[in-house]
Amino acid sequence: MADDFSHDVFLSYSSKDQAVVMAVAKRLRRNGLRVWLDFWEVRPGDNILAKIEEGLENSKVLLFFMSGNAFGSDWGQLEVGIFRFRDPLNRERRLIPLRLDNTPIKGSLAQYCYIDWRPMNRNRAFVQLLEACKLFRNPPVFAKTTCDDVNGPQNLASNAISKRITVRKPQSTSRRT
Repeated sequence: MADDFSHDVFLSYSSKDQAVVMAVAKRLRRNGLRVWLDFWEVRPGDNILAKIEEGLENSKVLLFFMSGNAFGSDWGQLEVGIFRFRDPLNRERRLIPLRLDNTPIKGSLAQYCYIDWRPMNRNRAFVQLLEACKLFRNPPVFAKTTCDDVNGPQNLASNAISKRITVRKPQSTSRRT
């Protein structure tokens, strides 16, 4: 099924976050992923909306760079909406949010396990991002990933909805007497 898609990853972001996004795009490309980035794909004279829709249709994973800037961007919200409309249960395609700052996560995006891409976490987070993108290129029936290692136990209940996430309960440190 991965062969049905011309791109592995579509990057959705606010232009105000372009420096961070460009660095991620280049790293993903160097690691063998086919990346759709507007800066690389949209040419003068192209219908922007048509190119975005085409990119979303032909991408397996949507990386949504969550930030205060992105939540204020109509384009970012449109891209996430189109992607989710095409696969509302996130089964055939994958929406992976990357958290860029401390802005509260808005609306239905709060139900998704995100990758913490704030500056102090980026080296460790890139390994997780790369694994998630490559894993979903050829997904197994059940992936051995957990959300608590990515961003703590606070979002585990909502993430248990996805059958691709195995939820681990924190072990108790107290003994029964």
